[in-house]
Amino acid sequence: LRENAAGHFERVATRRLRAGDRVRVLSGEAFPADGTIVRGRTHADEALLTGESTPVLRAEGDTVTAGSYNLDAVVDVRVDGVGADTRFAQIVGLMESASLQKPRMAQLADKVARPFLVVVLLAALGAAIWWWPTDPGKAMMVAVAVLIVTCPCALSLATPVAMLTAAGTLARSGVLVRNLQGLEALAAVDTLVFDKTGTLTRDGLALSSFEPAAGEDADEVLALAALLARQSIHPASRAIAQAGADAATDWKLDTMQEMAGLGLDAWVQRPGARRHLRLGSALHAGLAGEQPVQGVLLAEETSQGWHTLARFVLSEDVRPEAAAVVQALHRHGVQVMLLSGDREDAARAMAARVGITQAEGGCSPQDKLERLQQAQAAGHHVAMVGDGLNDGPVLAGAHVSFAFGRAVPLAQSRADFVVLGDSLELVLQACLLSRRTLQVVRQNMAWAAAYNAVSIPLALAGFMPAWVAGLGMALSSLLVVMNAARLARSLPLAATNHTGTPAAPAASVAMKTGSTATVGR
Repeated sequence: LRENAAGHFERVATRRLRAGDRVRVLSGEAFPADGTIVRGRTHADEALLTGESTPVLRAEGDTVTAGSYNLDAVVDVRVDGVGADTRFAQIVGLMESASLQKPRMAQLADKVARPFLVVVLLAALGAAIWWWPTDPGKAMMVAVAVLIVTCPCALSLATPVAMLTAAGTLARSGVLVRNLQGLEALAAVDTLVFDKTGTLTRDGLALSSFEPAAGEDADEVLALAALLARQSIHPASRAIAQAGADAATDWKLDTMQEMAGLGLDAWVQRPGARRHLRLGSALHAGLAGEQPVQGVLLAEETSQGWHTLARFVLSEDVRPEAAAVVQALHRHGVQVMLLSGDREDAARAMAARVGITQAEGGCSPQDKLERLQQAQAAGHHVAMVGDGLNDGPVLAGAHVSFAFGRAVPLAQSRADFVVLGDSLELVLQACLLSRRTLQVVRQNMAWAAAYNAVSIPLALAGFMPAWVAGLGMALSSLLVVMNAARLARSLPLAATNHTGTPAAPAASVAMKTGSTATVGR
């Protein structure tokens, strides 16, 4: 909504905005341009731009970034930058620059097949000239046999048939291969870099633990908290609402107000009773001394003042298979790193939880790209797994990259692989399958070279009729295809935990321990 000359707000297309315009951004909408808040205060979700998983408070005078989301309240923003002047556009430009530097791996078969055709033609011509004085008929037969037997079908098929078969296998399992060269590059990877938010963790927050106050019914207070939380799109509220989705109560919501930066204030009622509740920070309920570590409170107002009904501790919902995948990568000789835009302590806590020893937080898109380029300069082949816009440059600059299916489209457009499933195990399986694919390619090329090394001298010596040469050429190509077909059987074994059993399936929301994230209410 843009303010017009009459002082009223009207909805306009983003492309019509200009620096200096005053726009009104509603709760739940994306900020359309870089700007400064001139009225109101809210929390902004900047995870896709900065990697920061916790919403950040933005009040009058604070800047907001195009592409981030307004979570809490209506705010008025003065537009400072649009189009190419936004941080969004700068990240895109950095990503495109990195993409130009991405190594291109030429196919060995293509390098060999082109000159090989010239050699074949010269060999056939030479054979015809050699045999012509003694037997012109045999000279023609020998020339044809040489042309047929040395047809580079097997050599030309050696790489693409294996790559396409592997790509089909991955697609059936939920991994789309956007760049076949990515399979060859992935087989050589010795370092894999993970983003944190949305990659090692699922989107948003999860309820880690729940502690009702003494004398309170756990189901009742969880249902009350969920009743309030369902009225907000704040990540903390969504986590509590999800955790209490099955909890039932006869209390009904009467009035509710969301106070930006603090929490929810509501009245609930049922026949003959009415209660005043607050869900959010301890400061919001006047209970500053009772603020749980990394969590929120549900409090009720009584004649003696506010008292706590329950404490909720929230955490980032770590993918349950993450630790097993990291361990499996280590076993297969792949070094694992974590580069995150989130806080340093949060990044290191997450790394310790899943078994990653090298972790760095507070990384901007430029920082991530620089760390990746440093690893490449040291001789490492680096793969990147990410999902946010802030991962775009490093996804483009890596030797090979993965983006999850729910990643921003811009990140997907620069990734070699798009993981449609919701499991990191698919990344591990793609790595293992790429190595198996390269083994098959080498086997195919070795067979093609051996076949030609044996058959060409026989054809030149006149010991191989044209029909035998044709049969040999067909069987050689068939063998290459059948060898590649082994890649279509199944993906490599899934990651296993330390007991050797398959990694556990995704756990439901809930009361589970783990690293926690500060809730900025």
